[in-house]
Amino acid sequence: MKIHLVGGFLGSGKTTAITNASKLLVDKNISTSVITNDQGNYLVDSRFVQYSEIPVAEVTGGCFCCNYNQLDSQINNLQKEFNPEVIFAETVGSCTDLIATVLKPLLKFRETDIEQVTFSSFVDSQLLLMHLQGKALPFSLETNYIWEKQVEEAEILIVNKVDLLSTKDYETLVRLANESFPSKLLLFQNSLDIDSVNIWVENIGKQQGIKEHKSIDIDYVKYGAGEANLAWLDEEIEISTSDNSAVELVFDFIKKLTTEVTTRNLPIGHLKFFLSIDGQFHKLSYTTILEKESKIPMILEKANKVDLLVNARIQITPDELRNIFIDLLNQIKSKPGVSIYEKHLSFFQPGFPNPTHRIS
Repeated sequence: MKIHLVGGFLGSGKTTAITNASKLLVDKNISTSVITNDQGNYLVDSRFVQYSEIPVAEVTGGCFCCNYNQLDSQINNLQKEFNPEVIFAETVGSCTDLIATVLKPLLKFRETDIEQVTFSSFVDSQLLLMHLQGKALPFSLETNYIWEKQVEEAEILIVNKVDLLSTKDYETLVRLANESFPSKLLLFQNSLDIDSVNIWVENIGKQQGIKEHKSIDIDYVKYGAGEANLAWLDEEIEISTSDNSAVELVFDFIKKLTTEVTTRNLPIGHLKFFLSIDGQFHKLSYTTILEKESKIPMILEKANKVDLLVNARIQITPDELRNIFIDLLNQIKSKPGVSIYEKHLSFFQPGFPNPTHRIS
């Protein structure tokens, strides 16, 4: 069994890449599963992978490093039920120090059943360009510290979303990245492009075991403060209407929410939406630099009922974020013939990172 550990900041495009990579492997008759991870319990990413018909398990309520035993159990469960040849393990985007707390423990405690472990870290190309040009990233100093440590510890650095760069910016980024990271394997990727993802799949597939995985030095006080600066909100709601306008109302809610966040200049880790409509689904994502990754359909479907799952990771207090949601949902509720059923709700700050194992 091969395990491909995938890290990188919130909104860097990990799930899209993993889903497309899994499809590529399945098409080659290589059985593949995915483990998703988050501080919360209701994950857009898991829904997206499930709807893509890829076996998926979750490690929730904390990162892999703090919930290592849950990760280990989910690997066992996937082995028992699906016997995958490959598992992609996607870490929560606010997590770092993965070599010491996840990769090395996997190699130590599962050496008999793991053929290979690779570690790729994703980074948004636009954020990396800003960083390498000496520009400030949009988060707090402590949250930026997490981002920087993720880049530092990457053995394979996937510079993602290069399709969003101009030709000039792309050329500048390639030059600066190669100058700054001569010892890393750099892959410049558009994860919506299957051919681009296939280059990553081929590289990790042939990656030989690195003799010495280097753990990073990290200040856990800064790390914990960086996570605590972000509010987590997960909510699943069902919107019903009497005039087939449920889809229109959902997209109006999404538009108003993103407008409210950007008007307040609130840094977005990620803002993900998963819509289920009569057995069909749509996923939309908004990220740090406010580039909309998924376009709202020009022709909206007609439906009386829509199930909407929202994952919001934003630099604000949890209560303030919840109040934004309440105000917008109340606007929807006030419309004639509209009802909203709130299925699940949680909003919080992540706890202080406390890894189960740390092998330096």
